[in-house]
Amino acid sequence: MAEDTRSPGARRTRARGRESRRRIIEAAAAVAGERGYEGTTIAQISKASGLPASSIYWHFADKDALLAAVVEESIELWLGQVTRGEGESLPERVTAFCLGVARTFRESPDFLRLGLMLALERRPVEPVAREIYLRLRGEAIERIAEELGRVRPGLTGADARLLATYALAGGDGIFLASLTGDADVAELFRLHAEAIVHLVEQAEGAGT
Repeated sequence: MAEDTRSPGARRTRARGRESRRRIIEAAAAVAGERGYEGTTIAQISKASGLPASSIYWHFADKDALLAAVVEESIELWLGQVTRGEGESLPERVTAFCLGVARTFRESPDFLRLGLMLALERRPVEPVAREIYLRLRGEAIERIAEELGRVRPGLTGADARLLATYALAGGDGIFLASLTGDADVAELFRLHAEAIVHLVEQAEGAGT
């Protein structure tokens, strides 16, 4: 690794900048996850982060750029969680997928709320954050479809994409149910995994 030749002061300034950006991102995810895109303001993010608005504008041009960054920084972790492809058998792969979605409930609940709100909210000029979320969600569906096709080569591409879409939609539903506070998330995911396995096997059988 190359030696960092910058002065200690420059390194501290860079580290403070990274920490400020992290605090802003986390605060924006929390505020937008509760209030949605339209209900989120820079003033609210400033209050939640404990940083002045000038610091937010130093890192981001406007609210849309900030929320786009929230989506971009969270989506790769989310994609990694839900498309790990662990295990060799269909039940193992599906269980790994469901556990990955469950992990996002614990680790990125604000991002999940924000993503669902962005998907539901429509306006004449779409925010960049919504476009990014929908595009990367589409990529997640393709990745899951690829995993299903790898473990079940008898599936058609169309069936694999349909089942991948269903798998993510079921996770969305469980997340919404968990917001009520009385849902057994683990049991719901167990049932969801069983349903996915059954539907995959049924689709594969219909194609033979």
